[in-house]
Amino acid sequence: MKRIVFVPTSHIAEQSLLAVRHAIEKEEPDCVAIELDRNRYHALLHGKQSNMDALKSLGFITFLIFFFMKTLQSWLGKKVGIFPGSEMLGAIKEAQKKEIPVVFIDRDIRLTFIEIQRMPKKEKLRILWLLIRSPLLIFLSKFSRSSKKIDLRKVPEKEIISEAMQVFKKEFPIFYKILVSDRNIIMAQRIKTLSERFDKIVVVIGAGHYEGIMKILGK
Repeated sequence: MKRIVFVPTSHIAEQSLLAVRHAIEKEEPDCVAIELDRNRYHALLHGKQSNMDALKSLGFITFLIFFFMKTLQSWLGKKVGIFPGSEMLGAIKEAQKKEIPVVFIDRDIRLTFIEIQRMPKKEKLRILWLLIRSPLLIFLSKFSRSSKKIDLRKVPEKEIISEAMQVFKKEFPIFYKILVSDRNIIMAQRIKTLSERFDKIVVVIGAGHYEGIMKILGK
């Protein structure tokens, strides 16, 4: 009987570190599929800036977008004491310890860089402005009376993720397509291919991709 177990994660949540380890130990899968490509894996593993260096050739605005994305994620990670992407490395380490094959299912990040470089300048500038002011918005949210408080140590609830992704899609449609939709299609196709080779798979993906991938596989 075929079985695919998804572990939706937040890249800076302690809860995610525990969840991937628990899933691999409990399921004892034939394969662990990871939302990484080989370039991102080596950058995470060795702490290299190779991806950022590659961006410099794609234009100043594209470089700034990824620079601020990386800086914001690192800043949030330091607040909770988790290096961004630790859950992915943890899943790989756990699989290797148990001699379980690991497969990277994400698109080559260099192709994502190129697609973003081709985006209309207007949308890129809007994204850049959002990233620049994001730390201030996070700071101000501490004083908000909203009942939807987000604990960075945990993966946000499905409703919060779904709502955030819908806003993202509406406000930045091209960026959303490149960063989310197109990658969802690729990852879903690769998961389907893996399911033809392996009986039980644990799939470790960012929570923002989970709903989209499940819809594709459902079809």
